[in-house]
Amino acid sequence: MQRFLRPVPALVAVMLLAACAPPQATRPTAGEPGLVEEGVAAPLPAPDARPAIARDPAPADSRATGSDAVVALMGEADRQLVAGNPDAAAATLERALRIDARDPRLWQRLAVVRLQQGQPAQAEAMAVRSNGLARGDRALMARNWRIIAEARRMAGNAAGAREADARANQLSGEPG
Repeated sequence: MQRFLRPVPALVAVMLLAACAPPQATRPTAGEPGLVEEGVAAPLPAPDARPAIARDPAPADSRATGSDAVVALMGEADRQLVAGNPDAAAATLERALRIDARDPRLWQRLAVVRLQQGQPAQAEAMAVRSNGLARGDRALMARNWRIIAEARRMAGNAAGAREADARANQLSGEPG
């Protein structure tokens, strides 16, 4: 009986890892949506309704650190946000924060989601938290200040938004 139960822990570990893996992209076959026939123009994608700050790509090296689970969850949240499901993206990012609450990228992404959800006060608070964890990463801090500026604009605080924009420009080396 012990011989039969010996591979069970390994099987459980493999199943858990497979469940955490991001879905794999596949190539469409003939007749499936997404395949463009020769001479037929592909339809234009729908316009992106997300706020401008949410459309900015994350820095290329932003996923260079962090646990595999956190990186996978960030990717899942990005896909959910692009698909127009900010509530699911927020829940996914909150799961990632339970794994690594000191990752400033997670707080920044959640701030962007809160902006999209129309929650400027929470977005600003999360961007401030991200800045506190950024440890001198000027690019990350500049993006956070842009989020803060957008949150303040949404809340009707034009003077505060201008101040936040000025801090973002100062960090990124832009004039203004």
